[in-house]
Amino acid sequence: MEIPFGHIADGILYRDAAGDFKQLELKAVSDDDAVSVVAQYVASFEKLLNKFSEVENKINTSNNKGSFLSSLLNIKDQLPTHAGLGDYVSLQEKIDLNVNLLEDYVAQNRQKNTDIKTALLLELDAILENNDIDEAFEQIKGLKSRWIKTGSPGEEVKEELESKFKAGMDAFFEKRNAFDEDKKDLLNARVVEYKAIIAKIEGFIKAKDFSSSLSVVKSLQSEWKEIGRVPEAEFKALNDQYWELCQQYFDQKRSVQKEQSKNKSKSKKESLAQRQKVIKQMEEVLHESLRADQVAKVKQLGQEWKKCGPLSRKDNSEIHDQYLKLSRAIQERQFVLQLTKKKVKDFKSKEDKDKLYALQKVIRDLLRRDETELSSFQENLEKMHINKGSFVDMLEAKLQTQQDKVTTKREILKEIQEKIKEA
Repeated sequence: MEIPFGHIADGILYRDAAGDFKQLELKAVSDDDAVSVVAQYVASFEKLLNKFSEVENKINTSNNKGSFLSSLLNIKDQLPTHAGLGDYVSLQEKIDLNVNLLEDYVAQNRQKNTDIKTALLLELDAILENNDIDEAFEQIKGLKSRWIKTGSPGEEVKEELESKFKAGMDAFFEKRNAFDEDKKDLLNARVVEYKAIIAKIEGFIKAKDFSSSLSVVKSLQSEWKEIGRVPEAEFKALNDQYWELCQQYFDQKRSVQKEQSKNKSKSKKESLAQRQKVIKQMEEVLHESLRADQVAKVKQLGQEWKKCGPLSRKDNSEIHDQYLKLSRAIQERQFVLQLTKKKVKDFKSKEDKDKLYALQKVIRDLLRRDETELSSFQENLEKMHINKGSFVDMLEAKLQTQQDKVTTKREILKEIQEKIKEA
C-alpha cells in the first residue's frame, strides 16, 4: 500500500523523516484497518494545515498583525511530534516565511510605538505645567487612553518609558490632590467670612447699635455678594440666617430712630473733636490689631465712637469715611487673626515670630484668592459692551470693592513681613 509521507514496517505506521524532522512512529496497524488509519492521520495533518491557513488569513486581513506571531510559533512547535501524515517540510517553510514577516513587522511597530510614547511624555510634561486643574485632568484622561492603546515599545526602553509615564501621572495627581485641599480651604474660608458677617450684624442688633452701623451693614451686604460660592446646602442655611438678621436689623433701626434723633445734647463741634480723638486712637491700634490682646481695645473704640454724639455724614463726610476705612482695615486684620487661630494648631502657644509666619501664610492664601477673583472679574468686565446705566455703576462698584480687598490684604502682608524682619 502506497502511503504519502509515511510507510508501514512490521505492522507499525510511521511518518517519514523529512527535512529537519525525524521519522515518527504513529500507530500499530493491521492489513484490515490500514486504509482507515492512514486516512485518520492524513486528516489530522489537514486539520493542522487548515489551522495555519486560518491564522495566515487573519494575518493578511488584520491591522494588528503582530498579535498572531505567538499562534504561528505554537503551530511550528507542534510540527516535530505532530501525529499526522502530510508535507510538514512545506508547512514549516510557510510558517517560517510568515514568522519572519511578522518579526519585522513587530520590530517596526515597536519603534513606531517608542516614538509615539516618547511624544506622549513630552505632551505630559506640557500638561503638568497647566494650572487649570480641571482642564488638565481632561487632558490627562485623553493622554492616558492614548498611552494604553499604543502598543509595546522596544524592550530596551520599555521600562524607562513606563517609569517616566508613571512618575508624570503621580506628579499630576499629587498636584490635583493639593489643589483639592486648597479648594477645600478656600470654601472653608468663605464659610468663615459668611459667618463673620452674620456675627457682625447680630452683634449690632444685640448692642442696639443702629446710629453708626448702617454704612457698615450696607458694606457687609455688598461683601456678602462678593464672597463666592460654597456648597449649596450650606449656603442656603447661612443665607436664610443672614436675611432674617438683616430684616431684624432694619426693623429695629426704624423703631429707635426717634430716640436717636432726640439725643442731640452735644454740639457738632464737640462731636467732631471726640470723633477725631477716636480716629487717632484707631490709627494707633491699626497696626497692632493682628494681636489677640487688641480685640478688647478695638471693641472699646467702637463703643466710644457711638458715644461721640450726632454728626451726620452730610455735616462731615470725611470723618465718617475715615472711620469706616479704619474699621474695615482693623476688621480685616482681626478676621485674618481669627482665621489663623482656627487653621493653625496651638497657635496661641507659639512664639511671636512663628505666629507671624502663620499669619503670613494665611494672608498670602487669602490674597491669592482675591487676586484671582479680581483678575477673572476684570477679564469678564472687559468683554462686556455696556456704556451706560445703573448696571455699569454696579459693576464698577463691585470692581472697586474687589480692588479694595486686594489692596487691604497687600497692606497686611507687607505689615507682617516688616514685623518678621524686626522680630
